[in-house]
Amino acid sequence: MTTDRLSLLEYEKLSMKPAAAEQFGRSLEELKQLTLLDSYASRAAHYLGDMAEAENSQQLAVAKDQGIGFTEGLLTAAAIEHVLAKRLIEVFNNASERAHKLLPQ
Repeated sequence: MTTDRLSLLEYEKLSMKPAAAEQFGRSLEELKQLTLLDSYASRAAHYLGDMAEAENSQQLAVAKDQGIGFTEGLLTAAAIEHVLAKRLIEVFNNASERAHKLLPQ
């Protein structure tokens, strides 16, 4: 995977609250481990950023569902293999779990 777009997205962390930026950074590192095309990885990163910045459980659920829906769309279009789709969904699930811990109770 080319990381030019992802490298640029890392600058997005500068505008985030520290806890969200750390969460987003961890999610990007997980994402970089996958063999996604740059255009797919950058789209996935946007959903991960939305999850890191979610202010409530509804925003978090929407961002997670959008990421998973995006993944299912790639799978349906045969743009990625089933194994890779499962790994990408795992990245979204992990990000959601981390972000949920940051939400006010």
